[in-house]
Amino acid sequence: MSMTVGNPDAEDDLVADINTTPLVDVMLVLLIIFLITIPVVIQSVSVELPKERNLPTQTKPENIVIAVNKDATCSGTTSSSRTNGCCSTG
Repeated sequence: MSMTVGNPDAEDDLVADINTTPLVDVMLVLLIIFLITIPVVIQSVSVELPKERNLPTQTKPENIVIAVNKDATCSGTTSSSRTNGCCSTG
């Protein structure tokens, strides 16, 4: 026993209507999600940020210069003295 649905003599016509029920369901769910999340996004915590300071730096000749040789020895110079082996190889 088989069950036939529809008129067996009628041709198979395509239904040109779009089923909008799933679309409406998805849009309602998105609306609810947005209504729940908007108050969370709007709330804020006040934070006191530090003030910015733009101080120009000047390169002075008395700055320290450090040089590293191929054999991993360092030499450092200042305006008053020169020191060898100032870096630790540890």
